[in-house]
Amino acid sequence: MLLAGGLGTRLRTAFASGPKCMAPIAGRPFLYYLLHRLRSEGVEEVILCVGYKKSHIRTYVGTGRKWGLRVRYSPERQLLGTGGALRHALHLLSADRMFVLNGDSFLDLNLRTLLEFHTNHRAMATVGAVRVENTSRYGTLKLDNKGRIIAFLEKPEREKDEARESGKQVINGGIYVFEKELLKRLSPRRVISLEREVFPSLLRGNNLYGYVEQSFFLDIGVPEDLERARHELPQLFQLGDSESRARCAAGITL
Repeated sequence: MLLAGGLGTRLRTAFASGPKCMAPIAGRPFLYYLLHRLRSEGVEEVILCVGYKKSHIRTYVGTGRKWGLRVRYSPERQLLGTGGALRHALHLLSADRMFVLNGDSFLDLNLRTLLEFHTNHRAMATVGAVRVENTSRYGTLKLDNKGRIIAFLEKPEREKDEARESGKQVINGGIYVFEKELLKRLSPRRVISLEREVFPSLLRGNNLYGYVEQSFFLDIGVPEDLERARHELPQLFQLGDSESRARCAAGITL
């Protein structure tokens, strides 16, 4: 399931003609790279949760055939938030668990390893996380020695925590594994935030885990990071190490 319905208000000085995931990167929309990455990891079916200017996405992606994917759509008339969008798409799900991706971030994470971690820990939800040096735009995660997330630290708390700890901090990388049961628990036709409502409730129930892998990460939420993506993302797909090139060869030749 890929969340691609947001307004992208902070990005509009750099890209205002469509949803964030359609921002151009080396002549192709950002969404192209996300779908390419999913297919190269063995994913075959994608549900696109779409809202703002959803026709732009439908026209470009179509059935997903150009990626070797089967793509279906869950359109929202009114934006329902990250959690509400997933609940709205529940009727399209046949599997008992699914990967969920944010449509404005890219994390070069091994999905099979993430799924194995999730199932081994019998988690209700697992966050694909990454260590970064600059956390000025992000809240950070605190994990125990079993990988369970025990706290989300927003900026004031994070600054206190970083005063005690040196080195890179762990952030949410925008890729998750969710059990279908989690979506069933959410109220339909209501605005719901994963970050502000769903994750805190799982935190209280000790059933939210974080899988940390040192991987390439970026998001395109603000113009300066979109510019960074335009330089670095094509290099990852075309000029990376042998593993990255092999992944590309397994999917679509750029």
